[in-house]
Amino acid sequence: MRAVAGNTLRPGGFSITDRAAEFIGMLPGWRVLDVGCGLGATMHRLRARFGARTYGVELSASQLAQTGDTAGMVMAAGDRLPFRADLFHALFCECVFSLLDDRRSALRHTHRVLRPGGFLVLSDLCAEDAGTPEADSCAGRAGPLSDTRRLVAQCGLDILLVEDHSPRLRELAAQLAFAGESGGGGSCGGRLGYFLMIARKPEVTNAG
Repeated sequence: MRAVAGNTLRPGGFSITDRAAEFIGMLPGWRVLDVGCGLGATMHRLRARFGARTYGVELSASQLAQTGDTAGMVMAAGDRLPFRADLFHALFCECVFSLLDDRRSALRHTHRVLRPGGFLVLSDLCAEDAGTPEADSCAGRAGPLSDTRRLVAQCGLDILLVEDHSPRLRELAAQLAFAGESGGGGSCGGRLGYFLMIARKPEVTNAG
């Protein structure tokens, strides 16, 4: 997978990341959190290209052990973020949301740690039917995009953009199949799509 997709390990590589950063108008000095940061590819990209002050959370000790630069990285779960409230200008969650055990908790924590006016950048797999919570892959856990939209709205974030990037998923599936990756085409094709969603925490939160 890494040989085909690089350290991003997701459809589209940095193209969707850059699209999101440009859409939200990311500025140098912004504090940005990458949930499920893996080897830190998104962190390094946003730091180098947009001048962001990047931080990451990653639950996998093996992933953290493989990166040579762990500055700003914390070993923690994406649905229990260990940061104070109103801290980040943006939070990226790329091809990770479907893997979280408690997505409602993840979104509540997202709302808490974002500054008023801060952005959630969410990209992930989706499917027409409900996924299986016990599955060990994002493909197996992927569910309807409408469910994700509802959860994001219910946690108090305003959805600004939803884009279909399913062709990127099909490209990755074809590349995996060409490289001889077992199950690459089947797991990434058929019932699955890929989306980008950008939402914003309101500037002023209603008291009641």
